[in-house]
Amino acid sequence: MLENGNLYRDNVSRLIGWGHWLVFINVLLAMAVSSRYLLIAGSPDTLLGVFYMLISWAGHFAFLTFFTYLLTLFPLTFLFPKVRAVQLMGAAIATGALTLLLVDTQVFSLFKFHLNPTVWRLLLEQAQAEEASGWGWLFVWVPLLFLFELWLASWLWRWSQRRRRSLTLPLSVPLLACFFLTHSMHIWADALVYAPITEQKANFPLSYPMTAKSFLIKQGWLDEDQYRQLSKQAEDNAGRTLNYPQRPLTVKAPDLPPNILLVVADGLRGDQLDAITMPNLNRFAHRHLRFSDHLSAGNQTESALFSLFYSLPSRYQHEMVQENMAPVFIDELQRQDYRFGLFASGGLDTALYKDAIFSSLRHRNFNAAPGGFKGDQQAVAEFMQWQAQQQSERPWFSFVYLNALTSLDLPEQVEGPFQPAIKQLNPAQPYQSEQQEALFNRYRNSVFYTDRLLGQLLSFNQGVSERDTLIIVTSGHGMEFNDNDNNTWGFGNAYSPAQLKVPLVISWPGQLQPAHFEHPSSQLDVIPSVMRQALGVNNPMRSYATGQSLFNADNNRWRLASDADEYAIYQHQDITLFNRRGDMQLLRASDYRQQSDDSPELSLLLQVMNDLNRFQGD
Repeated sequence: MLENGNLYRDNVSRLIGWGHWLVFINVLLAMAVSSRYLLIAGSPDTLLGVFYMLISWAGHFAFLTFFTYLLTLFPLTFLFPKVRAVQLMGAAIATGALTLLLVDTQVFSLFKFHLNPTVWRLLLEQAQAEEASGWGWLFVWVPLLFLFELWLASWLWRWSQRRRRSLTLPLSVPLLACFFLTHSMHIWADALVYAPITEQKANFPLSYPMTAKSFLIKQGWLDEDQYRQLSKQAEDNAGRTLNYPQRPLTVKAPDLPPNILLVVADGLRGDQLDAITMPNLNRFAHRHLRFSDHLSAGNQTESALFSLFYSLPSRYQHEMVQENMAPVFIDELQRQDYRFGLFASGGLDTALYKDAIFSSLRHRNFNAAPGGFKGDQQAVAEFMQWQAQQQSERPWFSFVYLNALTSLDLPEQVEGPFQPAIKQLNPAQPYQSEQQEALFNRYRNSVFYTDRLLGQLLSFNQGVSERDTLIIVTSGHGMEFNDNDNNTWGFGNAYSPAQLKVPLVISWPGQLQPAHFEHPSSQLDVIPSVMRQALGVNNPMRSYATGQSLFNADNNRWRLASDADEYAIYQHQDITLFNRRGDMQLLRASDYRQQSDDSPELSLLLQVMNDLNRFQGD
């Protein structure tokens, strides 16, 4: 028994020594495979940032490899202290880990996020489907890598038995130093808001660099006000990161460019455009162009307005504000000498207007204004007064924004035809399911009143005009009133049809006859269509927009709605939801509930990610 015990300990000791060498070689292999992350992420702008990237690369994958060994092969060595068995298990574990790492580099290059259970399930489903040809490399990689790991394990066993001097310490100390230095530097960079380091935190899988702001502030080693000031300075000093537009515009301006009126009645659902609820806009729609399957590109006001003006997903909104970059649409209007009249309920005193959409205007007035129905009344009245003063020598562009519908605001003396309706709203009180009918009637009464204002606004163009006026009436987003019995109310909290389907009515006199379009269209299509057909822009739309022509009847197209973190893809009757962390689900558009028997299409996600990243700078 003593002899057997000594033999067991001797075998385990030698296998652990061999395992350390196997880990070290696989650390080098993991670093070789993971070097692809460095190429995808790009080099930081500073030497310190480059130094951090290199040490974090070495330290992180050394830690991951060693940790994998500790969780798998190390305990198995005690359970099965047989050389051949441990070598076989070590080769299998190393092959699986390196294959996962290689697959993750491919996922990161395509989607800019790392493997998660949902993405892994999609990849497996794709591998079993017709697209499996794209996975052919796995059938070559896995067997060859496994055979190499088997040979390596056998060779290291023979080699390690002949060595008398241990190299574990001199080889492990540099990697251990890289690991601890990585987290120490990130604590420092996070406290001082040093972007060349903090922006690298998502480069590698399972990477969670340490932060200690709260601890440093509590100990008095970091001033909280100073930290906030540094954060603000870092945002203000951020470099240009956009390639927008991708090439300068080529334009053949029309001899008589049209006036352009863009009216956004925010909160207006597409299903409210009927003869009873909106008689004025409905009559206007029957005389002109109506798009009945029109989708907003955002379920919140700012993301929807950003996507409308820029024809870009709202993931670009932060960069546009930071870089004070106006839409090419606004820049082209100025180049063609348009006058501007901007009238917004709630005013234009927001960063989206001041620092992005209208940031390039030479004469700007961004004073605050009332919101709600009073703001709507004021915006319409000011537009009517301003338009009456315009001369025919120069074209004009006017933006009229109404927002009373988003708060169900209504003058007290206006009853409205839809009853029973809630008379007084308490903003602090959440909506209840038993109030559904009364709340929806309150909303319809607000829509009925907004239609009255739209009737006044659209009457300016009656009679003879020397210059045609292009009029666009739409909404930023819709409003939901527990439509799908999931206790979802208002806007900004779901990507359901109730919150995204909005009306689009266009008066395009002199060019198109009255028509009703039922093919899928998107708010991302509006500005590119205007630039092409009204302003004479000849560039391909893809060079400055993610939308397409409104008149391109493609029933198989996909449409995107998003905010800074979440994305919704509409195609046919399916809604694919995903976020920047890679969480995904497939919902039915009919009831906004998850489909348990199907999964998002990987090819569709690839197309969308290409569009999401197309204007990102190098």
